Amino acid sequence: MGRAALRLAMAQPPLSQSIGRLEKELGVKLFERANRRLTLTRAGSAFVEEARASIRHADSALHVARAAYDGEAGEIRIGFVSAALYEHLPHLLSRLREKYPDIHPKLIEVSTNEQIAALSRSEIDIGFVHPPLGTDERLDVHDYPAEDLVAVLPDDRQTHGVTLADIARHGLIMFPAAQGPALHARIVDTFTKTGLDVRIVQEATRALTMLSLVSTGLGAALLPRSTQRLVFQGVRYAAIADASLPAWPLAVIAKRRPRPAIVDSVWKLLDGRPDVTRPPAIGHTAVAQCAPMTSARQRHGR
Repeated sequence: MGRAALRLAMAQPPLSQSIGRLEKELGVKLFERANRRLTLTRAGSAFVEEARASIRHADSALHVARAAYDGEAGEIRIGFVSAALYEHLPHLLSRLREKYPDIHPKLIEVSTNEQIAALSRSEIDIGFVHPPLGTDERLDVHDYPAEDLVAVLPDDRQTHGVTLADIARHGLIMFPAAQGPALHARIVDTFTKTGLDVRIVQEATRALTMLSLVSTGLGAALLPRSTQRLVFQGVRYAAIADASLPAWPLAVIAKRRPRPAIVDSVWKLLDGRPDVTRPPAIGHTAVAQCAPMTSARQRHGR
Protein backbone atom coordinates (compact mmCIF):
# COMPACT_ATOMS: atom_id res chain seq x y z
CA MET A 1 0.00 0.00 0.00
CA GLY A 2 2.92 2.28 0.76
CA ARG A 3 4.47 1.72 -2.68
CA ALA A 4 1.07 2.39 -4.32
CA ALA A 5 0.74 5.64 -2.38
CA LEU A 6 4.20 6.73 -3.57
CA ARG A 7 3.27 6.03 -7.19
CA LEU A 8 0.13 8.14 -6.73
CA ALA A 9 2.07 10.93 -4.99
CA MET A 10 -0.15 10.80 -1.94
CA ALA A 11 0.06 9.71 1.69
CA GLN A 12 -0.75 6.11 2.56
CA PRO A 13 -3.62 6.70 5.06
CA PRO A 14 -5.88 8.60 2.60
CA LEU A 15 -5.28 5.87 -0.01
CA SER A 16 -6.25 3.12 2.46
CA GLN A 17 -9.33 5.12 3.43
CA SER A 18 -10.31 5.60 -0.25
CA ILE A 19 -10.07 1.86 -0.89
CA GLY A 20 -12.12 1.18 2.22
CA ARG A 21 -14.84 3.58 1.05
CA LEU A 22 -14.82 1.94 -2.41
CA GLU A 23 -15.22 -1.54 -0.87
CA LYS A 24 -18.09 -0.25 1.27
CA GLU A 25 -19.80 1.32 -1.75
CA LEU A 26 -19.39 -1.85 -3.84
CA GLY A 27 -20.36 -4.16 -0.99
CA VAL A 28 -17.44 -6.51 -1.69
CA LYS A 29 -13.89 -7.02 -0.43
CA LEU A 30 -11.29 -6.11 -3.03
CA PHE A 31 -8.23 -7.10 -1.02
CA GLU A 32 -7.27 -9.78 1.46
CA ARG A 33 -5.20 -8.17 4.21
CA ALA A 34 -2.92 -10.46 6.22
CA ASN A 35 0.59 -10.23 7.67
CA ARG A 36 1.19 -6.78 6.17
CA ARG A 37 0.46 -8.18 2.71
CA LEU A 38 -2.30 -7.32 0.28
CA THR A 39 -3.67 -9.73 -2.33
CA LEU A 40 -6.60 -9.24 -4.64
CA THR A 41 -9.75 -11.17 -3.94
CA ARG A 42 -11.63 -12.81 -6.82
CA ALA A 43 -13.91 -9.75 -6.86
CA GLY A 44 -10.86 -7.47 -6.86
CA SER A 45 -9.32 -9.27 -9.84
CA ALA A 46 -12.55 -8.87 -11.78
CA PHE A 47 -12.91 -5.23 -10.79
CA VAL A 48 -9.36 -4.18 -11.68
CA GLU A 49 -9.75 -5.22 -15.34
CA GLU A 50 -12.90 -3.12 -15.67
CA ALA A 51 -11.18 -0.22 -13.88
CA ARG A 52 -8.27 -0.34 -16.33
CA ALA A 53 -10.70 -0.46 -19.27
CA SER A 54 -12.50 2.60 -17.86
CA ILE A 55 -9.21 4.49 -17.76
CA ARG A 56 -8.45 3.48 -21.35
CA HIS A 57 -11.89 4.65 -22.44
CA ALA A 58 -11.42 7.93 -20.59
CA ASP A 59 -8.07 8.48 -22.34
CA SER A 60 -9.66 7.61 -25.67
CA ALA A 61 -12.53 10.00 -25.03
CA LEU A 62 -10.04 12.77 -24.26
CA HIS A 63 -8.14 12.05 -27.49
CA VAL A 64 -11.34 12.06 -29.56
CA ALA A 65 -12.57 15.29 -27.94
CA ARG A 66 -9.27 17.05 -28.63
CA ALA A 67 -9.15 15.72 -32.20
CA ALA A 68 -12.74 16.85 -32.81
CA TYR A 69 -11.93 20.31 -31.46
CA ASP A 70 -8.93 20.51 -33.81
CA GLY A 71 -11.02 19.33 -36.77
CA GLU A 72 -9.26 15.95 -37.01
CA ALA A 73 -12.11 13.66 -35.92
CA GLY A 74 -15.86 13.39 -36.22
CA GLU A 75 -18.43 13.13 -38.99
CA ILE A 76 -18.30 15.21 -42.17
CA ARG A 77 -21.48 15.28 -44.28
CA ILE A 78 -20.72 15.45 -47.99
CA GLY A 79 -23.37 16.02 -50.64
CA PHE A 80 -22.58 15.06 -54.20
CA VAL A 81 -23.93 14.85 -57.73
CA SER A 82 -23.39 11.73 -59.83
CA ALA A 83 -20.51 13.23 -61.85
CA ALA A 84 -18.38 13.50 -58.70
CA LEU A 85 -18.37 9.72 -58.26
CA TYR A 86 -16.00 8.89 -61.09
CA GLU A 87 -12.88 10.77 -60.02
CA HIS A 88 -12.97 13.71 -57.65
CA LEU A 89 -15.03 12.34 -54.75
CA PRO A 90 -13.07 9.05 -54.56
CA HIS A 91 -9.81 11.06 -54.66
CA LEU A 92 -10.97 13.20 -51.73
CA LEU A 93 -12.09 10.16 -49.72
CA SER A 94 -8.75 8.44 -50.32
CA ARG A 95 -6.82 11.48 -49.07
CA LEU A 96 -9.21 11.80 -46.14
CA ARG A 97 -8.55 8.22 -45.00
CA GLU A 98 -4.81 8.77 -45.30
CA LYS A 99 -4.60 12.15 -43.56
CA TYR A 100 -7.48 12.02 -41.07
CA PRO A 101 -8.48 8.41 -40.30
CA ASP A 102 -10.74 9.59 -37.46
CA ILE A 103 -12.88 11.74 -39.77
CA HIS A 104 -15.82 9.69 -41.00
CA PRO A 105 -17.61 10.87 -44.17
CA LYS A 106 -21.37 10.58 -44.52
CA LEU A 107 -22.22 10.69 -48.24
CA ILE A 108 -25.54 12.01 -49.53
CA GLU A 109 -26.36 11.99 -53.27
CA VAL A 110 -28.57 15.00 -54.04
CA SER A 111 -28.87 17.58 -56.80
CA THR A 112 -27.06 20.92 -56.85
CA ASN A 113 -30.13 22.91 -55.80
CA GLU A 114 -30.87 20.47 -52.99
CA GLN A 115 -27.29 20.79 -51.76
CA ILE A 116 -27.44 24.58 -51.66
CA ALA A 117 -30.63 24.35 -49.58
CA ALA A 118 -29.07 21.69 -47.34
CA LEU A 119 -25.98 23.86 -46.76
CA SER A 120 -28.20 26.77 -45.81
CA ARG A 121 -29.97 24.55 -43.24
CA SER A 122 -26.61 23.14 -42.04
CA GLU A 123 -27.69 19.62 -43.08
CA ILE A 124 -24.48 19.04 -45.07
CA ASP A 125 -20.99 20.49 -44.63
CA ILE A 126 -19.51 20.24 -48.14
CA GLY A 127 -21.10 19.66 -51.54
CA PHE A 128 -19.97 18.55 -55.00
CA VAL A 129 -22.19 20.52 -57.39
CA HIS A 130 -22.65 21.71 -60.97
CA PRO A 131 -22.14 25.49 -61.36
CA PRO A 132 -23.36 28.11 -61.99
CA LEU A 133 -24.89 28.48 -58.56
CA GLY A 134 -28.13 30.43 -58.36
CA THR A 135 -27.76 31.59 -54.77
CA ASP A 136 -26.79 34.63 -52.71
CA GLU A 137 -25.43 32.34 -49.98
CA ARG A 138 -21.86 33.28 -49.03
CA LEU A 139 -19.88 30.24 -50.14
CA ASP A 140 -16.34 29.13 -50.74
CA VAL A 141 -16.11 27.51 -54.17
CA HIS A 142 -13.39 25.20 -55.50
CA ASP A 143 -13.67 24.65 -59.26
CA TYR A 144 -12.53 21.52 -61.07
CA PRO A 145 -11.73 21.42 -64.79
CA ALA A 146 -14.98 21.16 -66.75
CA GLU A 147 -15.44 17.87 -68.64
CA ASP A 148 -16.34 17.35 -72.26
CA LEU A 149 -19.63 15.61 -72.93
CA VAL A 150 -19.84 12.26 -74.69
CA ALA A 151 -22.83 10.59 -76.27
CA VAL A 152 -24.28 7.50 -74.62
CA LEU A 153 -26.21 5.33 -77.11
CA PRO A 154 -27.89 1.94 -77.13
CA ASP A 155 -25.14 -0.55 -77.93
CA ASP A 156 -25.11 -1.17 -81.70
CA ARG A 157 -21.66 -2.83 -81.71
CA GLN A 158 -20.19 0.19 -83.53
CA THR A 159 -17.05 2.04 -82.40
CA HIS A 160 -17.14 5.22 -84.49
CA GLY A 161 -18.13 8.66 -83.31
CA VAL A 162 -21.60 10.11 -83.80
CA THR A 163 -23.15 13.35 -84.97
CA LEU A 164 -25.79 15.50 -83.37
CA ALA A 165 -28.21 14.17 -85.97
CA ASP A 166 -27.52 10.60 -84.80
CA ILE A 167 -28.30 11.62 -81.25
CA ALA A 168 -31.44 13.53 -82.28
CA ARG A 169 -32.80 10.46 -84.10
CA HIS A 170 -32.70 8.49 -80.85
CA GLY A 171 -34.29 11.26 -78.80
CA LEU A 172 -32.59 12.68 -75.74
CA ILE A 173 -32.67 11.51 -72.13
CA MET A 174 -31.88 14.67 -70.17
CA PHE A 175 -31.65 15.97 -66.66
CA PRO A 176 -34.54 18.33 -65.73
CA ALA A 177 -34.02 21.97 -66.64
CA ALA A 178 -34.47 22.97 -62.99
CA GLN A 179 -31.45 20.83 -62.08
CA GLY A 180 -29.11 22.90 -64.25
CA PRO A 181 -30.92 25.62 -66.20
CA ALA A 182 -27.87 27.16 -67.89
CA LEU A 183 -26.32 23.89 -69.07
CA HIS A 184 -29.70 22.48 -70.13
CA ALA A 185 -30.41 25.54 -72.26
CA ARG A 186 -26.96 25.52 -73.88
CA ILE A 187 -27.24 21.84 -74.84
CA VAL A 188 -30.67 22.30 -76.43
CA ASP A 189 -29.46 25.49 -78.13
CA THR A 190 -26.54 23.57 -79.72
CA PHE A 191 -29.02 21.26 -81.48
CA THR A 192 -31.25 24.18 -82.50
CA LYS A 193 -28.37 26.13 -84.07
CA THR A 194 -27.59 23.18 -86.33
CA GLY A 195 -31.21 22.99 -87.47
CA LEU A 196 -32.08 19.89 -85.46
CA ASP A 197 -35.29 19.52 -83.51
CA VAL A 198 -34.28 17.20 -80.68
CA ARG A 199 -37.00 15.54 -78.60
CA ILE A 200 -36.46 15.07 -74.90
CA VAL A 201 -38.03 11.63 -74.49
CA GLN A 202 -37.37 11.27 -70.75
CA GLU A 203 -35.97 13.26 -67.85
CA ALA A 204 -33.73 11.66 -65.21
CA THR A 205 -31.78 13.14 -62.33
CA ARG A 206 -29.08 10.48 -61.92
CA ALA A 207 -26.43 9.24 -64.36
CA LEU A 208 -27.11 5.59 -63.54
CA THR A 209 -30.78 6.10 -64.30
CA MET A 210 -29.86 7.62 -67.67
CA LEU A 211 -27.57 4.68 -68.48
CA SER A 212 -30.28 2.22 -67.58
CA LEU A 213 -32.83 4.00 -69.78
CA VAL A 214 -30.38 4.17 -72.69
CA SER A 215 -29.72 0.43 -72.38
CA THR A 216 -33.44 -0.24 -72.94
CA GLY A 217 -33.31 1.68 -76.25
CA LEU A 218 -35.44 4.56 -74.96
CA GLY A 219 -33.06 7.24 -76.22
CA ALA A 220 -29.54 8.69 -76.08
CA ALA A 221 -27.91 10.70 -73.30
CA LEU A 222 -25.10 13.21 -72.93
CA LEU A 223 -22.84 12.65 -69.92
CA PRO A 224 -19.38 13.77 -68.71
CA ARG A 225 -16.43 11.94 -70.28
CA SER A 226 -15.45 10.37 -66.93
CA THR A 227 -18.72 8.40 -67.00
CA GLN A 228 -16.97 6.07 -69.46
CA ARG A 229 -15.33 4.45 -66.45
CA LEU A 230 -18.64 2.73 -65.86
CA VAL A 231 -19.02 -0.45 -67.85
CA PHE A 232 -22.77 -0.67 -68.36
CA GLN A 233 -24.26 -3.50 -70.38
CA GLY A 234 -26.35 -2.42 -73.35
CA VAL A 235 -24.80 1.01 -73.92
CA ARG A 236 -21.84 2.40 -75.82
CA TYR A 237 -20.00 5.69 -75.42
CA ALA A 238 -19.14 7.77 -78.47
CA ALA A 239 -17.36 11.03 -79.17
CA ILE A 240 -19.44 13.73 -80.84
CA ALA A 241 -17.85 14.45 -84.22
CA ASP A 242 -19.57 17.49 -85.65
CA ALA A 243 -20.25 19.94 -82.84
CA SER A 244 -18.81 21.40 -79.69
CA LEU A 245 -21.22 20.92 -76.84
CA PRO A 246 -20.81 22.89 -73.61
CA ALA A 247 -18.48 21.32 -71.07
CA TRP A 248 -19.88 19.86 -67.86
CA PRO A 249 -18.68 21.93 -64.87
CA LEU A 250 -18.06 20.56 -61.37
CA ALA A 251 -17.19 22.36 -58.17
CA VAL A 252 -17.08 21.87 -54.41
CA ILE A 253 -18.84 24.32 -52.13
CA ALA A 254 -18.92 25.02 -48.40
CA LYS A 255 -20.19 27.83 -46.21
CA ARG A 256 -17.73 30.61 -45.63
CA ARG A 257 -16.29 31.15 -42.17
CA PRO A 258 -17.14 30.86 -39.35
CA ARG A 259 -17.58 27.11 -39.78
CA PRO A 260 -16.54 23.93 -37.93
CA ALA A 261 -12.82 23.14 -37.88
CA ILE A 262 -13.51 19.74 -39.45
CA VAL A 263 -14.76 21.47 -42.63
CA ASP A 264 -11.50 23.41 -42.91
CA SER A 265 -9.50 20.20 -42.48
CA VAL A 266 -11.36 18.48 -45.32
CA TRP A 267 -11.35 21.61 -47.48
CA LYS A 268 -7.55 21.73 -47.38
CA LEU A 269 -7.44 18.27 -48.95
CA LEU A 270 -9.25 19.35 -52.12
CA ASP A 271 -6.01 20.31 -53.81
CA GLY A 272 -3.39 19.83 -51.14
CA ARG A 273 -2.82 23.48 -50.27
CA PRO A 274 -1.70 24.11 -46.67
CA ASP A 275 -3.72 27.31 -46.38
CA VAL A 276 -7.25 28.06 -47.63
CA THR A 277 -7.46 31.62 -46.33
CA ARG A 278 -5.37 33.39 -48.96
CA PRO A 279 -7.27 35.84 -51.19
CA PRO A 280 -8.53 34.50 -54.53
CA ALA A 281 -6.66 35.24 -57.74
CA ILE A 282 -8.31 37.62 -60.17
CA GLY A 283 -9.78 36.46 -63.45
CA HIS A 284 -9.83 32.71 -62.85
CA THR A 285 -12.08 30.57 -65.02
CA ALA A 286 -14.35 27.67 -64.25
CA VAL A 287 -12.03 25.30 -66.08
CA ALA A 288 -8.72 26.33 -64.50
CA GLN A 289 -7.14 23.39 -62.77
CA CYS A 290 -6.76 23.85 -59.02
CA ALA A 291 -8.60 27.16 -59.31
CA PRO A 292 -8.65 29.44 -56.25
CA MET A 293 -11.58 29.26 -53.88
CA THR A 294 -13.91 32.22 -54.08
CA SER A 295 -17.24 33.18 -52.65
CA ALA A 296 -20.31 32.59 -54.78
CA ARG A 297 -20.92 36.32 -54.63
CA GLN A 298 -17.47 37.09 -56.10
CA ARG A 299 -17.56 34.23 -58.60
CA HIS A 300 -20.88 35.11 -60.20
CA GLY A 301 -20.69 38.87 -59.95
CA ARG A 302 -23.23 39.21 -57.15
